[in-house]
Amino acid sequence: MQGLILAAGKGTRMGNIDVPKCMLEINGRPIIKHQIDSFKKNGIEDIFVVTGYKSEMIHELLKDQVHYIHNSKFEKMNNIYSVWLAIQKLHDDFVCVYGDLVFDEKILKKCLEIENEIGLMVEPNTRNETMKVKIENNQIIAVNKKIEHKIADGNFIGMAKFSKKVTRPLFHEIEELISNGIDGYYTLGIEELIKKNKEVGYQFTNGLSWIDMDEAEEFQAAKKMFDGRRNSI
Repeated sequence: MQGLILAAGKGTRMGNIDVPKCMLEINGRPIIKHQIDSFKKNGIEDIFVVTGYKSEMIHELLKDQVHYIHNSKFEKMNNIYSVWLAIQKLHDDFVCVYGDLVFDEKILKKCLEIENEIGLMVEPNTRNETMKVKIENNQIIAVNKKIEHKIADGNFIGMAKFSKKVTRPLFHEIEELISNGIDGYYTLGIEELIKKNKEVGYQFTNGLSWIDMDEAEEFQAAKKMFDGRRNSI
């Protein structure tokens, strides 16, 4: 099992920050170090980080703890391009997390328990601006921001598990989207696989703490949620 952290973005909605979002500190340590610790506690030692904005700062922080993949188009394209770059380096089952995702390490354990070739971690309480999911017959049938809030079954938190069997098909779908000039989230590739009858499983977070930090208010909420914890982040 390999780990993938998407940390290329600039975080423009966070306001005036002068470091990559993954380096903001929660409970006295950078978010990305918490993520790496969670990976290692769950037996994931082979970790890749996609960098972009101020990549040299992440290199200086982590040194040789991880493998680096640089996304030179981080200002022009969303994370679909980061995943396209990363898949070319991955050769095993892998877990992918957003670099600004702060989570209880038990959530990662639940993610690893998903038996499907693709599995997403889902929060059952939806919000309008999030990446929402629609579920039928215990499978995710859609994952995007356009799903109406009133019919959504939850939102994707930014953590997913992939079997190596699906790596090549996912790469093909993402490459096709990019070649057609389509930008966005890598979940577009997952939706293309769903259209071709690929089953996508999920686990609910079931009250475990997490927050995806898109804005400054969410950073403050994450600090309030996790500061002072010792063993769960």
